[in-house]
Amino acid sequence: MLSVHDLIAVDPLKLQAVAGLAGAARLITWAHTVDLPDPWRWVSPGDLVMTTGVGMPHEAPAQVQWLEKLVQSNASALVIAPRDDAPKLSAALLQAADRLLFPLLHASFELEFVKLSHYVIESVLQAQRERFNASERLFQTYAQALRTEPDMSGRLAILAKSLEVDLAIEDAITGTHIVESRHALGAALDNVERIPIGGRAQANLVISRRPHPSLDDSILVRSLVGLLGVELERQMIVRDHQREEGAALLHNLLDSEVELTLTRPMLERRGLTGTLVALVIRPGAKGPRTLDDLHHTPALYAATPLLLAEHNVLLAISRDDSALFQALLAALGAGTQIGISGPITTATGYREAARQARLALTQAAELNAPTLRYGEADTGLIMAPKSLPEARALVARYLGPLIEHDRVQSASLLKTLTTFLKNDGNWKASALDLGIHRQTLVYRIKLVEQLTGFNPTTTQGIARFWIALQAGKNTELL
Repeated sequence: MLSVHDLIAVDPLKLQAVAGLAGAARLITWAHTVDLPDPWRWVSPGDLVMTTGVGMPHEAPAQVQWLEKLVQSNASALVIAPRDDAPKLSAALLQAADRLLFPLLHASFELEFVKLSHYVIESVLQAQRERFNASERLFQTYAQALRTEPDMSGRLAILAKSLEVDLAIEDAITGTHIVESRHALGAALDNVERIPIGGRAQANLVISRRPHPSLDDSILVRSLVGLLGVELERQMIVRDHQREEGAALLHNLLDSEVELTLTRPMLERRGLTGTLVALVIRPGAKGPRTLDDLHHTPALYAATPLLLAEHNVLLAISRDDSALFQALLAALGAGTQIGISGPITTATGYREAARQARLALTQAAELNAPTLRYGEADTGLIMAPKSLPEARALVARYLGPLIEHDRVQSASLLKTLTTFLKNDGNWKASALDLGIHRQTLVYRIKLVEQLTGFNPTTTQGIARFWIALQAGKNTELL
């Protein structure tokens, strides 16, 4: 692209900078001749304005105002080849050009503006041809990379070598490099630039370069960003499909007692090797990611967990990796809590691990802990069971007689008790919710007391029944 400085350097034109030389880096996109008193109405941004000066005012203050209006049109420079009857350039005009960093060039009247225009226009067209050719070479290089390199880092390295730069794609949320060009030039480069990549990716293109004409072109950079944006979107679509498949697989694992050895090959293909655990994740305040797009977190790329959304929590089968757990907390925002099961083994199975993770999440909520592993709760905690055996014991001791009575008699004592406690012992509201007469409710509550030995209307009974109900619910025993 032709700059004002390049134009001054052309000897045959014999242009002289008389003011505003500090703005000589301005780029010239076209050339326009105008001798009217209001040239700013007839030029476009980037134009080299050429005049004989006859349209300029004579008085110094008016010349300054005239120049200021021309500068506001975003013209690139002004070339004056003065006629004999043109006004002299005032010192105030020259000072204004310096102040506005607007190049003011002097040319001989013998210089034909047609020749100058031809030079400028040919330079602009040649630059456009070079930009088109560079973009075409970029697309050809990318097409070749797609055929020869199976992974994105290899393709990025080919593009970087072609452009003589280093390239990386970073996650805009964490700053983590998702992929980089393996330092194609073998040395660290300066002049680092970050360019946002559009679309869902939430990523930046990081260009490290020495000053180089090939990437000083904004159109070429936009072409590169567009190519990489398409590549990232394609990868996101693949991860979306992986999540859907993982959710279906996890649902099946929890619904049926499948042996761990039979599922290992499927999980290993997703990078789930080594010790596996179940997670139950409850999101907190609004974070950079949501439960719906959590699978696009870079920390999950290497080993994609099985994820299944359920009742505003997320069930997961994941590698036992503390760094991954911290990445999940950061992605979902402050207040996020994660319950972590013990290792998934042939003896425990997936369903049991999910119950352990639910129980750990309940204990984490009571302890206000971001993460908690199954069995690690403080033994002083009395508001929730410490283990699944304890949860089963609570349900069996306080709710077992009601569950057995309902099974044999086809009754609804457990539902009645749950509704009664949910309404804080309010007889009228409970009867209304159950759709029964108040006396029927009284009869059922007395029957609950007879079967269990605890009165649901007393503090002791309410506490025991409520803890048992929560233990059963959180471990899916009920």
